[in-house]
Amino acid sequence: MKKNIVLFLFTVIFVSLFAIDYDTVYSQFAQARSHQKKPDLVRIMFSLENAPETQGDVKLLTLLADCYREYANWATENDKEQYYKKARETAESAIKLDPDYGYAYYVAGAAIGQLAQYVGIIKSLFMLGDFDKYIDKAMELLPDNHFPFYAKALRYRDTPWPFKDFKKSEELFLKSISLDPTYLDTYYDLAMLYDMWGNEDKATEYCRKVLELPDDEDYIVISKEAKEKAEAWLKEKGKLE
Repeated sequence: MKKNIVLFLFTVIFVSLFAIDYDTVYSQFAQARSHQKKPDLVRIMFSLENAPETQGDVKLLTLLADCYREYANWATENDKEQYYKKARETAESAIKLDPDYGYAYYVAGAAIGQLAQYVGIIKSLFMLGDFDKYIDKAMELLPDNHFPFYAKALRYRDTPWPFKDFKKSEELFLKSISLDPTYLDTYYDLAMLYDMWGNEDKATEYCRKVLELPDDEDYIVISKEAKEKAEAWLKEKGKLE
């Protein structure tokens, strides 16, 4: 009996000491994402996958889904589809735990949108309904978060006719910028919308904004890449001052 009590107390102490704290792990994830440190992200994924509380905690499970999605962004072509699928499935499991958790809807929708790039145009069109369902719900539940609006703007810009809508895409890019004016990729992608739309003056304006704005500390590598892309476009068009 005493041995059982000691074992129970030891288990409680062990679990409390080594339980995963969401805020701490999310901060580590944000650092790994900003600097695109793959080994750090792999360690976070491993911790979340092996923590017994992850599967029953909507926040931890959604974070694991976003780790899979982020890993897919940096993975080789052979691994991208696999990890985008894992991201979607894990986020959908999180939604079942809490149907009002907006972050899970965003991760599910974003994973579907990114996966669509690797499954061919016919399959991607069949995925469009699920993308819209999840991202629309994320916009409803996260009205102050720019990412769902950014994802929807890309959808209206990049899907084939008749699903394309440049006007709606423009409105959503501008909405995303108003919610977070520090994320440089939004400016660059809006510039590319104007380029596709035949408005070179506006495309030039927004590419120049990318170069003028400071790097986003939360997305260091993405900021540098956005500046490189904007500069390359301006050079190509003879617009670099």
